[in-house]
Amino acid sequence: MERRSRLTAQTRERIIAAAAELFSHRGARATTMNAVARAADVSPATVGNHFASPDLLIEAVIERLLGELNIPDRTVFAGAETLPERVRALTAAMFGFYERTYRWFYLLGAELADVPAVARADAEFRQAMRVLYADALTGNDDDLLARTTAGLVHPATLSALTEAGLSVDEAVEVVADAIVQRAARR
Repeated sequence: MERRSRLTAQTRERIIAAAAELFSHRGARATTMNAVARAADVSPATVGNHFASPDLLIEAVIERLLGELNIPDRTVFAGAETLPERVRALTAAMFGFYERTYRWFYLLGAELADVPAVARADAEFRQAMRVLYADALTGNDDDLLARTTAGLVHPATLSALTEAGLSVDEAVEVVADAIVQRAARR
């Protein structure tokens, strides 16, 4: 019985890994259960036994993906006591995250309207980021600063700056300095 449970879990993991790989190239909606079965080297019925619908498979892949992406959390502020230190920590953590996850961000972002599991994960991510950004700005009630931070510590900003020739570290420095300067004007 234990061996069977282990084999079942291994098969499930192989299916999720195959689906994640296919999603990374095609997107979730363009990936069929049959394609996942072929990539996982199992029958389509086996995929169906583990995941009764494509949406359940997508949810499993997203759950795994979220666990692997190392989404920044409050630990990024360890040792950062001042607002400038927290802003720099936030900017570095988020730009590192965006750099690591760029392909996933844009691939799955295109499916927000079509894939409920992606939309739910996106809503949870955005809520967690609102809390993280608010933590970075603790002690400052400038709404313009909060909106500026949200706009500047953003994947599009990182993309524009790196396309202009800046390294990620230089982009962190430029953006964090701009936010800190705005905070100091208050």
